[in-house]
Amino acid sequence: MIKGVSDDMPRGSDVRLYRINKVTEPGGAVLTKKDVLAASDREALKRAEDSPDCPVCDVLRDGQPIGSIVDNEAPQSPRP
Repeated sequence: MIKGVSDDMPRGSDVRLYRINKVTEPGGAVLTKKDVLAASDREALKRAEDSPDCPVCDVLRDGQPIGSIVDNEAPQSPRP
């Protein structure tokens, strides 16, 4: 059975597209990119934090940084 991305979301839920960039350091060179759908910034940061491929990652919404994951610790706020 093929399951659609929205099958896990309640009907009527709004999701946004987020980009998770695996980086050398927060704000550093991008090593890999992954797009994910999430209902909130918090959910996108949690998905990045839970990813085994994300020891250091920046999370972006609409091209703007919303936070960083550093060594899978708590999400950090982006630098001004």
